[in-house]
Amino acid sequence: MTEMETYQGQLLGAHPRRRESLLRGGVVLVVEHDLAGSIGFQINRPINTGITIGSVMNNMGFNIAVDQPLYVGGTENTNRIIVVHTMDWSTSNTVQVTDDIGYSNDVSILAAISSGEGPEQFRAVAGFTRWPAGQLDCEIAGEVTWGAVESSWSLVRATRELVFDQDDQEQWRCVLEAHARQQIAIWF
Repeated sequence: MTEMETYQGQLLGAHPRRRESLLRGGVVLVVEHDLAGSIGFQINRPINTGITIGSVMNNMGFNIAVDQPLYVGGTENTNRIIVVHTMDWSTSNTVQVTDDIGYSNDVSILAAISSGEGPEQFRAVAGFTRWPAGQLDCEIAGEVTWGAVESSWSLVRATRELVFDQDDQEQWRCVLEAHARQQIAIWF
C-alpha cells in the first residue's frame, strides 16, 4: 500500500468554470485530509447579511477594536465560529495546519482577540466544507466522476500572505496565479 498524499495545509482555488454557486470563485483552506475524507474552510466569501465577527463577539459580550467580515466557511455546522489564525497565539485546543497557520474554535480565542492578546492575523468563518473519502482527490484530479474540469481545483501551499493579505475575489486570483506559476516552473 502506498502512502496517501495529503492536502492538509493547501489552498484550493475553484476552477474559473465552476458552476456550483457556493464554491464558484472560492478559496478553501484544507485543514484535514485522510482516508476518512477531507475538511476545509472557505476563507474568501463574506457573509452577505451584515453579520461580522464584531457583531458576533458583541452578542457574546466581547468587544473588538477593528471589525472584520465573518466568512462562509462551508455548509456544515454554520452556527459554529472557527477562527483561522497565525500561530503566534495558540491554546491546547488549537489545531496547527501549517507551521504558520492554525485554527481554534473555542471561546478563548474570541476573548484573546477582544483583549488585544490574540493572534496577529486571523479570519473568522462560520461552518466548514466536508468531502467524503476520495471525493476531494477526484475533484483535484479533474476526474469525470465529479464533473471534470468544472469541479476541479488549483492547489497551492497555504502561506500567511495568501490566507490573510487578500480578500474575496483578489484572494482567489492570487491563488490561481500562484498555481499557474507552479505549473510553469514544472514545465521549464
